Amino acid sequence: MSPSWFEVKSGWLTDQGRRLEASAYGEGGLTARDHIKAGPWPWCRLEDLARIFSESRFARVYISDPRRGVPYLTGSDMLLSDLSGLLLLSTRRTPQLARLVVERDWILMSCSGTVGRTVFIREDMARIALSHDVIRIVSNLSRVLPGYLFAFLTSAPAQAMIRQHTYGSVVQHIEPHHLADLPVPLPVAPEQRRIHELVEGAARARTEARRLLDEVILHFDEAAGTFRHRHEHARAVGVVSRSKLRQTRLDAFTHIGWSSETPVRNGDRLGTLAEVSRPGLIKRLFVERGTPFVSGVDVFQLRPGARSRLRRDEAIRSGALIKAGQILVQRSGQRYGLLGRPAYVDHRLEGWASSEDLIRVTPRNSASAGRIFAFLCSEAGRRHLVGRSYGTSIPHINPENVSGLIVPSLPRDLESQANRALQLREQADADEELAIREVEAWLG
Repeated sequence: MSPSWFEVKSGWLTDQGRRLEASAYGEGGLTARDHIKAGPWPWCRLEDLARIFSESRFARVYISDPRRGVPYLTGSDMLLSDLSGLLLLSTRRTPQLARLVVERDWILMSCSGTVGRTVFIREDMARIALSHDVIRIVSNLSRVLPGYLFAFLTSAPAQAMIRQHTYGSVVQHIEPHHLADLPVPLPVAPEQRRIHELVEGAARARTEARRLLDEVILHFDEAAGTFRHRHEHARAVGVVSRSKLRQTRLDAFTHIGWSSETPVRNGDRLGTLAEVSRPGLIKRLFVERGTPFVSGVDVFQLRPGARSRLRRDEAIRSGALIKAGQILVQRSGQRYGLLGRPAYVDHRLEGWASSEDLIRVTPRNSASAGRIFAFLCSEAGRRHLVGRSYGTSIPHINPENVSGLIVPSLPRDLESQANRALQLREQADADEELAIREVEAWLG
């Protein structure tokens, strides 16, 4: 990487407590701050518009019984589009639980690692317990609408100002008091309300999509019967006749216990409903102006971002490009982690490139997309797929494993419901993105 240089104002050194590391001045945050303060619009400090706080560290006691626990959200979990399968905090063993739960319309901000990532709390996230390692921002409704404040804090100028306050060499951090003097421009009431309603509408759409998808997933799981083994490493003992050995495999995990509790027999092979493929090995030829590249971690996030860009000719040569309507399936990882997890590709990711560790499932008929995605999200579908994985240290699946899955049929109304859920998710992404871009356009 070639060295770069830039000039700074002497007053910035004083504002920053005479910090001498170049990164504190090179993000463009101070330029954005000066632009907002000198602009034609009124502005206020963030601490005058909202309560900014985080909670102290606490001992976490996890349980498996949902009747005695509360879903627990970590700093990385909050960025995921699918919040199913969260760990459960014990209500009895967490005395400060009331201070940890979040409420609707709050704004969450990551304060370590990738600093500044924001999430708007929607209805289906309310009353979930949140890690101490996340900053909470609660709007004063008489002064600023939360949807507008979220869009501003997610915009490029605000993100530059936030990153400029980070500290730490290996793992970046930021504290609530660093955000106190962040200047927030305040547009006229109709403009602020329009942006707020876009964000609120996106939150409602995501909540409705989750409800619709959960009903379809429940249909698949109820049809599979009772799951006796709660997790993939639960102890199981059984006898399997030779005639029932699948794929002539002799490992016990494939035949008994957790992965055997999905006797899916009636339905269509996924290979007949969709084309299943995997790109060749991708050379990591990253450039400044290439094709946005996402990994198997990025695609599962609510707002996937490209941390690097792949050279265009390499993206085409290796078949790394993805297109809207595809479903990506993680092909390697731990069985209790991302292995076998599906991610839906919306139009925002059209033409991006993704890792060869993501298997492409391209529905032959768009009407099948919701059915396939919901089944892969279900517990029955996950056990059916992960049960076919191979490898000891890092298990893998391959396109043949995915193609061979039997996808149960759905009643017509539930199939329409699953597709409607995907449409709502895409609409929510588009509305939220529009709100952020409008803030950036308004600020110039």
